Amino acid sequence: MTGSKRILAVLAALTCIAQMTACAEKADSSSESTAAQETARIDETEPTAETSAAETASDASGTETSRLTKADLNTEWGADAVTLAFSGDSVTPSSEDGLTVQDGVVTITKGGDYVLSGTLDDGRIVVNLADKQEKAHLVFNGLSVTCSTGAPLTILQADKTVITLAEGTKNALTDAKEYTAFDITDAENQYPNACIASKDDLTINGSGALQVSANYNNGIHCSDDLKLVGGEITVSAVNHGIRGNDSVLVHDGKITVTSGGDGIKSSTADQDGKGYILIEGGTVTVNAEQDGIDAASALTVTAGTLDLTAGGGTANAAAHTDDMGGFGFGGGMHGGMGRGDFGGFGGRDDAASPDADPLAFTGGLSVTAEETESADSSAPSTKGMKAAQALTVTGGSITVNSADDAVHSYSSVTVSGNAKLTLAAGDDGIHADSSITIDGGEIDITQSYEGIEAAEITVNDGTVHLKSSDDGFNASDGSGGGMGFNRNGSGELNLNGGYIYVNADGDGLDSNGNITMKGGTVIVCGPTNDGNGPLDSGDNNNTITVTGGTLIAVGSTGMMEVPESNYIAATNLNAAAGTLIVVTDDADNVLAALKTPKQAQGIVFSANGMSDGYKVYTGGTYDGTFNADNFAQGGSYSGGTLVTSGSGGAEGMGGFGGMHGGRQDGFKGDMTPPDGFDGNMTPPDGFDGNMTPPDGFDGNMTPPDGFDGNMTPPDGNFGGRGHGGRGNRAAESQSDT
Repeated sequence: MTGSKRILAVLAALTCIAQMTACAEKADSSSESTAAQETARIDETEPTAETSAAETASDASGTETSRLTKADLNTEWGADAVTLAFSGDSVTPSSEDGLTVQDGVVTITKGGDYVLSGTLDDGRIVVNLADKQEKAHLVFNGLSVTCSTGAPLTILQADKTVITLAEGTKNALTDAKEYTAFDITDAENQYPNACIASKDDLTINGSGALQVSANYNNGIHCSDDLKLVGGEITVSAVNHGIRGNDSVLVHDGKITVTSGGDGIKSSTADQDGKGYILIEGGTVTVNAEQDGIDAASALTVTAGTLDLTAGGGTANAAAHTDDMGGFGFGGGMHGGMGRGDFGGFGGRDDAASPDADPLAFTGGLSVTAEETESADSSAPSTKGMKAAQALTVTGGSITVNSADDAVHSYSSVTVSGNAKLTLAAGDDGIHADSSITIDGGEIDITQSYEGIEAAEITVNDGTVHLKSSDDGFNASDGSGGGMGFNRNGSGELNLNGGYIYVNADGDGLDSNGNITMKGGTVIVCGPTNDGNGPLDSGDNNNTITVTGGTLIAVGSTGMMEVPESNYIAATNLNAAAGTLIVVTDDADNVLAALKTPKQAQGIVFSANGMSDGYKVYTGGTYDGTFNADNFAQGGSYSGGTLVTSGSGGAEGMGGFGGMHGGRQDGFKGDMTPPDGFDGNMTPPDGFDGNMTPPDGFDGNMTPPDGFDGNMTPPDGNFGGRGHGGRGNRAAESQSDT
């Protein structure tokens, strides 16, 4: 169950981007001179339309792999290259063929190699090739350009421009705070709009250093495909740091971005095969006031080291509070619809529309003004990694500290291979509107509101550690809701392998549908409050099915659920933090040993599909070797206190207060609503159109007659916890300039 978090309702297209990348070609390291016209020919350095399909490659997941050409990798220049030496406000070219120099503005009109060095105190470089089939190769060989009227480098027309950062050099470009000089202006696109602004393809390679200081808008902005192949590139920008409208490829190099908008961004969302971001190497460090990486279509990471801070990190996260029931008639994915033993009458729809009263559909115990997120469409997005389509991580080391979700897709997320993710999130650690699949890798969610959330979650392999202040896993499609008695939405949580450790203050494993476990090792250290449970499945005749693997779930018992079979459970565990809990079989083989990190009233355990023969102990002496989670298997055990033995459904099952598997006194298994409710969800007597609570409630939140101080529900009614929803998220505002 989750609290007040908005979700963007408009899903981007779910189809993956067209496979369009090709294996990298080896760079021609020869230093032989090449004629300017030869280096500029597209058919000599780029796949043509006829050959590109044959040269396109994709990885096993169907996402694109690198597409680098000889031009992208070429860091050499010929003996006939034009050199431009800058000094103060003067420019000395070795040849004036293919360029003009006037009033501090250098305009390159012919393709070929150009080597630029020295300092230009106030001027601009413009690439505007007469033949748009040609390429410009600019070698920064110790170059510093400052422009007081606009952008120091503008690329208006070229098939492609390649900037090479010469080995051992430091280069710097600085633009003006206000632009008064524009090379071209039209109604749709004003150029320049960045310190480095390119209307056509742009590649940066080499091993030198480049400092981009953008005081006006974006740091590096390319309207077509942007490739960062090498070099040490440092960008500071008042808006977006690095933006490639059609795509951004990071192949290698050291990239550092500090930005007032997004760190790295693509924006073309209405063309197949465009708008993707692919990171296949290098070191990327981003400190962005908005999203760290924002892809208009797919985002893929196959290698490299990423360190992303978004929105100031978790210190700037929106406030969350535990939803304790309430009397709102909301719906959606999360709202507080009778959370806890109180039951309640619905929850709210978080920020359903910008015009809605943010406190409407609240009342009772449900929501405070502090926890209600604003539906203001101007609110910035502050996610670590965000993709409108598939977000795929197959390798690399990724560290994220974000005010909102650390990893977010409006479609699907897949983690596999040797990927390593360390995530601290102000909201979800990993969120996808559709599905999350974990096929391998290591995921460590050190801080989150909810750990992993999607309509369908599948874990086949890999290692997952997560800590959450609400649910650990939450499988929900965002629909459902009701009057606090059931969740009619859907969601599926499938655990087929791998190792999972959950430390959750809310539900440990939560699904609006079924929970199915077929293999792997799952350790759940669940809540200490009775408004949540270690395991929680949906209310639509949903089940928890365990047929293989090892499951140990400890925590509170007020809302505890159990599998359909093949388990043992007890509500009288009463283990304080640090207590040794051991489960053995009838032959005293240790099936699992756990030192609980916090108080645990109850336990649910299953191993290897066994239906009987379990023994649960606390205390005693154990000689096994614990892992970092204080979990172990095997070894010898003796001297403990027997809590329960046998199988599920027998000993130890009395007094469960959850939504399944037994209820507290007065709870009905059929979830019968209180008197006054009808099939049309008409509120009970005492409710009016102004959401006035029923008789028995006062302004001090005193519960109605039949409630006692122990949160025991009234006899015969008030179903258990209802999952509401978080409804549709208002659109996030992002500067698109």
